[in-house]
Amino acid sequence: MPTNYATPTNNLVNVSFWFVAIILLIILLVVFYYILAKTLKKGPKSKEVKMVKKYYLDRNLYVGVLKVFKEYYLILATSNSSEIVRKLEEEEVQEIMNEHPKFLETFSNILKKDKIPRGREEKKLEK
Repeated sequence: MPTNYATPTNNLVNVSFWFVAIILLIILLVVFYYILAKTLKKGPKSKEVKMVKKYYLDRNLYVGVLKVFKEYYLILATSNSSEIVRKLEEEEVQEIMNEHPKFLETFSNILKKDKIPRGREEKKLEK
């Protein structure tokens, strides 16, 4: 009378199959998560309403130029609310958009502010 017991090689093939299947499922879920996170982060796109430029005043406070259809507005926005400050003319928007500080100028200004002369630094260390 033959028995239908599982052989060690049969168990090894069965376990290997499920191990590979679970790993592939995890990889598929991670890829799906990154695709969803990337698309949801951008949010829905609208050609009619667009934030043209932002100037952060604080972590939760910024002034921005908002385009609604063909009109531009200067807005003040926080994490909880936003308010239209005034309507902008086309010339004002062009001035704002053409305003590009050069990277090297900005970087050198930051370095000048944070610079401590070596003599003062050495005197502080001696005390």
